[in-house]
Amino acid sequence: MARIISLILVFAVFLTGCSVGGSEYTSSFFATKYQEKKAAEIAAADPSETPESTMSSQKITDADEPDDISFMYESICYSTDDTGVESLDDEAPYTSALAFNINRTEILYSKQMHEKIFPASTTKLMTALIAIKHSDMDDIVTIDEDNCGIKVQGAQLCGFNEGDTLTMRDLLYCLLVYSGNDAAIAIARHIGETEHNFVKMMNAEAKDLGCINTSFVNPHGLHDGNHYTTAYDMYLIFNECLRYEALKEIFKSAGYTVTIKSPLGAEKSLYMEPTNLYFLEKYTAPYGITVYGGKTGDTIAAGKCLMLYSEDFDGQGFITEIFGTSTKEELYTSMNRIFNYILKSTT
Repeated sequence: MARIISLILVFAVFLTGCSVGGSEYTSSFFATKYQEKKAAEIAAADPSETPESTMSSQKITDADEPDDISFMYESICYSTDDTGVESLDDEAPYTSALAFNINRTEILYSKQMHEKIFPASTTKLMTALIAIKHSDMDDIVTIDEDNCGIKVQGAQLCGFNEGDTLTMRDLLYCLLVYSGNDAAIAIARHIGETEHNFVKMMNAEAKDLGCINTSFVNPHGLHDGNHYTTAYDMYLIFNECLRYEALKEIFKSAGYTVTIKSPLGAEKSLYMEPTNLYFLEKYTAPYGITVYGGKTGDTIAAGKCLMLYSEDFDGQGFITEIFGTSTKEELYTSMNRIFNYILKSTT
């Protein structure tokens, strides 16, 4: 078993092209996930076995080592240290930030990426991920309560009425483009039957992705002291979202019109304006960077937050994140500084 762990670490470093910081966490996490994968394969081949019994009986031996370790975490880079803060000013006006080159699996910039943060509406990335994995885009969802029961003053709402119906596809646009909190609850109740069950699914998915510093208590991100994560964990979630073409298409949307049907069958159209100010052309990314979309967040406790997927002229993809600025001006100005740093780092 020690040999398997060692091989996994060696290949993880080789495949990601980065050094592995926090090796105790990384080795145990990768080794455990690899064990679970192999145990599930053995159990699937022999119905008398279960993944748990297979692991406990140590049926995973050196003979099970793959020729190349191409499991799902091969493209993930991990580090414990801040990167590039001396170039971007360690006094930058945000709590934490991250810039990740997807093509090179390289962390270009990070500041306190493992520190606890409140994610606000970036939480909805996990809600969308659960939705894409556990429902069909053409599912018809029925709203069971006006505004889905949200009474928080100032909460972003689509304004659904009890009995309204719309597709899961339209709900996801409401969720990710307009950041509707009622859309998040509608999705949660449709898939999990209750919000509580859905949140359990969110936390299980987070654990499976390796988000060891994350705790979700709701599907929308309205503030709760027990609802927290880190910039790195949110990177893992967003990175997983980008594996799904349907979600990538929604992220790219600079606006969308959804169709809602009333209980009496009358249809109405509702335009979803994006919360991303790059898409509203209130801010422009530096020449050489194309912003394809992502997710915003904003609560008093979390501050202003922004997660983006973008590409440069060479087609290299980047995930960039900022959490905890005081103003939108600081948020987008800081993001452009990170973009400029990326351009210098990749030329």
